[in-house]
Amino acid sequence: MSNARSFLFPFKYSHRVAYVVEFSHLKIRLFAQRDLVRKHVVSTSGATDDEPDEAFPPLEISSPYTYSDLWDDDELCCKIQTIQHSDIMYIFNANHPIMLLKRYANDDWRLEELELRNGPFLSMNTSETMISVTEKTGTTQLTASADIFADTDVGRLVRLRVLDDDTKPWSAGINVAAMEIRSSDNKYYMAVGTGQTGAIKPVHSEGTRSDGSISWQYVHDGIGIVKITEFTDAQHVMAQVVSRLPDALEKGTVCWELGMIHQGTAYPISGAFFRNRFAFLVNSETGPNVCLSYSGDYNNFADMDCGEATAETAITVPVLSTEFNEGKWLYARDALFVGTGAAEFYIDAISSSQAMASDNIRISQISTVGSKAIMPVAIGAHVLFVDRYGLSLRDLMYNYYNDGYDQTDVSILGKHLFQSRIVSMAYQEVPDKILWCLVGDGSLTAITFSSEQEVAAFSRHDVSGSIESLAVIPNLEDNRDELWVEVQRVINSTYLRSVEWMDNGMPQTVPVSQLRSDNLEMKNKKEALYMRQNAVYLDAAVVFDRVADDDTTELSGLSHLEGKEVSLFADGVVLPSQVVYNGKIIVPSAVSHLVVGLNICSQFIPQNIYIPNQYGSGIGQKQRINHVLLTLYLSGGGQIGENENSLTDILYRKTDAPMNAPQELFTGNKEILFNGSTTQNEQAATFLIQTNSPLPLNILAVVPYLDVNE
Repeated sequence: MSNARSFLFPFKYSHRVAYVVEFSHLKIRLFAQRDLVRKHVVSTSGATDDEPDEAFPPLEISSPYTYSDLWDDDELCCKIQTIQHSDIMYIFNANHPIMLLKRYANDDWRLEELELRNGPFLSMNTSETMISVTEKTGTTQLTASADIFADTDVGRLVRLRVLDDDTKPWSAGINVAAMEIRSSDNKYYMAVGTGQTGAIKPVHSEGTRSDGSISWQYVHDGIGIVKITEFTDAQHVMAQVVSRLPDALEKGTVCWELGMIHQGTAYPISGAFFRNRFAFLVNSETGPNVCLSYSGDYNNFADMDCGEATAETAITVPVLSTEFNEGKWLYARDALFVGTGAAEFYIDAISSSQAMASDNIRISQISTVGSKAIMPVAIGAHVLFVDRYGLSLRDLMYNYYNDGYDQTDVSILGKHLFQSRIVSMAYQEVPDKILWCLVGDGSLTAITFSSEQEVAAFSRHDVSGSIESLAVIPNLEDNRDELWVEVQRVINSTYLRSVEWMDNGMPQTVPVSQLRSDNLEMKNKKEALYMRQNAVYLDAAVVFDRVADDDTTELSGLSHLEGKEVSLFADGVVLPSQVVYNGKIIVPSAVSHLVVGLNICSQFIPQNIYIPNQYGSGIGQKQRINHVLLTLYLSGGGQIGENENSLTDILYRKTDAPMNAPQELFTGNKEILFNGSTTQNEQAATFLIQTNSPLPLNILAVVPYLDVNE
């Protein structure tokens, strides 16, 4: 197995179907319904869908992205960004054109290049260099009066225009010959027939219209576009005509523009859909630019319609700054946010009463924090992005007082959790509104973020390995959002990577059959029993469900835990641990539901507790916790103490409870005498709550009772 990491991205096809897209070296794989998407192969041996997975190999899509295209060792972040529109994923990478991953069927996915039409272009030439053409349609040769072309220009657009020529203008009541060219409102028309012109001025931009006497066929608007197909030398290239070239261009023109997107510079690095336009961010030769497509036509970047800018034509917005600037991300909400290495900006219409157009658009700077190349995450009205160093999370919020946007540091209380730098982010709305941040040491930092409750709580999550990528997709069967991760572990001195999903611990819903009862007490008991039997609080776990007439005594599929001591949680009961050998363990014959995995050690240490009194804040005074009251919900495990060396089990079993049956999960208040003094090393009260049991420990409140030495 390659030691190069992979990268996960969500793909939400419908309200019931979601995929995880895995990018790795030169290939793409997909996961759906907790399994690899596989090819439907018609086997000569008559294989059917009932046969094992080996009969249907995983679907693999060849891609142009090498590992160096995917991962930046210096910045510690993924170098591709994605957005989705309908059943198409747009993929951005500075080394490759914009690619489209299209879903045609569950086992039919295709990777295609997005063709950008009619732009965007760099600014108009300001030198004396002229370009002339040999043909007006089909294939033509471009000849420049100076060295301006390079071999990387193949595929690049060139736009040429005529400002002054000897074409006569159309006017009423004059005689014209057949096929004679006349101009009208910067548009050029060819007479169809001979005679005297009528009184209706031609203004159409396609087809043929009559002026009341003579029919006029639209030819061009004084502008032509070609696409370079072959490099000859620095002054000569061959090109395919995209839109008909004016006749006068055979003599040459200094009014030309080169395409912004080509092989010789960086390709777009980020994108968004905003106000019915497709927008992308590109670091061009002149600095970062945000290019917005023709309205409703997502790959058309024509910034003029018959020689004029309209409310629908494409827009290019330069991102200017007093510092060296490099674009990092583009994100669309009520405004189009732009993150660069030096600052943050937003793009919006100047007047909200008019359509956004080239004469009704503005870009305003929000801050000078600077951003890392990690796509922001929206939580309600909040847009959270990572600062340029990867050490903090910033929140973009609209400020009504200054009619603009401000940024605030929401990670001020959790800086210590980001010391190895944020690598990527994913947001899990259901059930607990958690923003998951992957940091450089392979651990996860979870931010429970709820602005309406004024909550921004931080916690660190370590697993039995190093997490390298993450994504969140909806799981309609379990009624929650599901966190997927790629984990690297060292098993028998060998690197092993696996794609896994994080269970919610306890089921999000309970089957109706478990809730039907004659009274509330019985209903609560059934719910608690179901929760206990189906809880999953083990790392890298595998779940086994015995079906009817199944006499299995071995559980395989544990090669990712080879040689590890694993815990067994069977039908709500903790069984003696076993060591995985040859990817297997022994399954007790009486077990119907079994969860096998590594213990997770969860710890909670509150901030130092100070009790104010008549002498002041209480800081510096000796304090001691004599007991703690815990408000618990459906809990069955856990310990509490002054530190790891003085932990006491939280006891749940009643003295009259039967010993041959599992203890019911506890809901209510549990008062626990505290074991030990808290004043040995610190003149402040604190304690440790810990659990490494497969049983849940859900704490709703912690109430310490203290003695203070005044």
